[in-house]
Amino acid sequence: MGVSAKGPILIVEDDPSIRQLLRDALEQEGFEPVAACDGAEAIAISDRQRPAAVVLDMGLPLIDGASVADRIRDRHGDVVPFIVVTASRRIEEAASRIRAARYLAKPFDIADLISAVRSALELPPDTAREPATSPFF
Repeated sequence: MGVSAKGPILIVEDDPSIRQLLRDALEQEGFEPVAACDGAEAIAISDRQRPAAVVLDMGLPLIDGASVADRIRDRHGDVVPFIVVTASRRIEEAASRIRAARYLAKPFDIADLISAVRSALELPPDTAREPATSPFF
């Protein structure tokens, strides 16, 4: 049964193993994840359907994370929350620049990602579920 999110959770991550881990974790929690390997693909996906939220790596090939956020906001306004995930030491600056709802420094605990997505979507914590099986990526 799906979580009460209006639309898919767009994962934008260039590392295939991390992208798959995030997708599996969100799906296990009842979300509808859709994944993009770069900024151009993320923009194309968001043009077809407004995401409920975006989990965004800032260091992407082709189009960087900040430009992706700008393009999605140009199309959908400020209704789409962003959760920044990055290994950059300037994570707070990057998150502030795109007005992210939440941010996580890599590596992070999958339970923290799920919590950040729920918080960004203003969903209550799901205390009945066990945390995702893979605690770290």
